[in-house]
Amino acid sequence: MDKFDYNLIRVLCTLYDTRSLTLAAEHLQISQPAVSQLLKKLRVAYGDLLFVRSNGKMEPTLLTNKIIPNLKKSIELIELSLNNQGFNNNLPQKENYIISMSDLAQAYFIPPLCMLLDQSNLKARITVVQRQQEEIEMCMRDGKIDFAIGNFPKLSNHNQNLIIEKLFQDDFVLMLRDGHPFISENDEVINFKKLQLVQIDTNITGHSEIIHRILKDFEFNTKITIPYYSAVPDIICKTDYGVIIPNSIAKRYNFYNQFKIFQIDNEYNTIDINLFYHKLFKNDSAISWMREIILENFSIK
Repeated sequence: MDKFDYNLIRVLCTLYDTRSLTLAAEHLQISQPAVSQLLKKLRVAYGDLLFVRSNGKMEPTLLTNKIIPNLKKSIELIELSLNNQGFNNNLPQKENYIISMSDLAQAYFIPPLCMLLDQSNLKARITVVQRQQEEIEMCMRDGKIDFAIGNFPKLSNHNQNLIIEKLFQDDFVLMLRDGHPFISENDEVINFKKLQLVQIDTNITGHSEIIHRILKDFEFNTKITIPYYSAVPDIICKTDYGVIIPNSIAKRYNFYNQFKIFQIDNEYNTIDINLFYHKLFKNDSAISWMREIILENFSIK
């Protein structure tokens, strides 16, 4: 072990997170053959295959599953020690903040956030990306994402490396166009079972699981399924379809009162909208600066 290349630890951890030579190469910004060669070195060093291909994925061996927690912890401790020594701490803000959000979160957060930056005459830029929940922690750990904002239950329930701060609680509502034939004179929805819905099915957030439960409980009829909410206002406005949507977004879409919004009485009907960032960067002044802006302007107690 005297000649062990400790840079290989990051390769092993990345392979473990991605289960793919191709994705690991993309993440490490090296070629796939290079990753394969580094994996060979790791196998020689540990005397174990470390990963075996199964159903198109690189599945970890028992030894890999045993050693990976300590290897990940070693990387985090090294990066944490560097961060605590003041790397980037002389900067009150970064030139560019990278934030992972769904299309819904973008509709809610980005317009007022841009106004805040503009009114304050701040030079910071914001780049919004969409990442799968399984990718976010790794991207944050490597500094490729600064924050994630939204409903990400996989991050909330299964990750000990992130700081999670609740912004507010939201609930799902039913949104129809004003004048919909199934709305009574008393503004009540009649005949739920005949109502046809636009269903949003996405794995970016935790919305889909809750929506599926609501659809099942109320026996709604799904007419069309799409992956994003961006087309929803136009569809609902021009048809007799309805949509189940977070209340905060329904209110944004209903700026001109062209929709009717109805509460849904269901035990699964609440979600937490959170701010996520990595523990490695909790002492970074640039991260703290943007965190304060987000919490001050979007946190609802």
